[in-house]
Amino acid sequence: MQATEIKSLAKDLGADQVGIIGADTLEAFPPDPRWPQTPGRISPHSKSVIVLGKQIPSGAFRLRMGTADRYQNNLVIRRIERIAAALSASLEERGHPTFTVITNETDWSLKRGTYGYLSTRHLAAEAGLGTIGLNLNLVTPEFGSRVQFAAVQSELELEPDQPMAEQVCVGEGCSRCSYCCPPDAVGHFSLAKRDCATCAQVYGYAQLTAHLANVMQDENIDALDEIWTPRNLNHWLAMTRVAGCYGACMRCLAVCPVGVDYTANLAEAHSDIPEKTPEKVAKAKNFKNARKAGAEVPGLNDYNIRWVGPDGYTGQAAKEYRKTHKRIQE
Repeated sequence: MQATEIKSLAKDLGADQVGIIGADTLEAFPPDPRWPQTPGRISPHSKSVIVLGKQIPSGAFRLRMGTADRYQNNLVIRRIERIAAALSASLEERGHPTFTVITNETDWSLKRGTYGYLSTRHLAAEAGLGTIGLNLNLVTPEFGSRVQFAAVQSELELEPDQPMAEQVCVGEGCSRCSYCCPPDAVGHFSLAKRDCATCAQVYGYAQLTAHLANVMQDENIDALDEIWTPRNLNHWLAMTRVAGCYGACMRCLAVCPVGVDYTANLAEAHSDIPEKTPEKVAKAKNFKNARKAGAEVPGLNDYNIRWVGPDGYTGQAAKEYRKTHKRIQE
């Protein structure tokens, strides 16, 4: 099979974006060489990795209820994983050993916390679907950061796509993701992940275990009374329905101005950012001045600028997609 056939098949199955990378490239350029997330750690036989993207509907970013918008996000995660599984099965039927990569697996031998065998955002960047943004989310010309990814490893050798050289994220000149971040976790192409997790995983595993430990250590709490509480119900929903425990904070995704969907459906709703403060504005200006002066940027170096876009931001990627979208609509 050819790469064009694979992409057509994946889109017929429901994927909005498809890109392909050679496994050898991913072995040569892991996101962090100290803790290599590479396909060879999963299977030494894989020749290609196929990356699939699915847009999160715009309506999810126009809601007021936190649980409701998180639920839409997790429905998309489940959907793209099913598409990846269907693509794997289809390639297997054609005689090519293939499997779906686990998207949220934690390998504690790499780093403590949710640090999986592969990084889907870096896979998507390598596959030419977008670039890493200021807040470390992947930003695509089509949907901004409002897209979820899954991946398939195959022993089929396919023609790979090339990463984008232009930075899709507007960067320091925009900083909307930084302005809106409730715990102020966004850095200069970096992220304070523990601070981010206070909003992104309000009912995650760490919060559950800490809560249970407090309950068991408090002699004044009646165990039965403590079980029947809204907090425990939310923990149960998070673990059984994935409502709130994974990717719970979608604030920075909502305000990202890149993408046709933002212009059409979200610009008016998110024109104002209530979380914006003078301190955050000053921080963004310092970031912009530092990069303009050629100062060292914590989140950028000769190695990882590959995924941010070595040519910097010009706006051409988003403009070209808007032109294409307009022609399609006409």
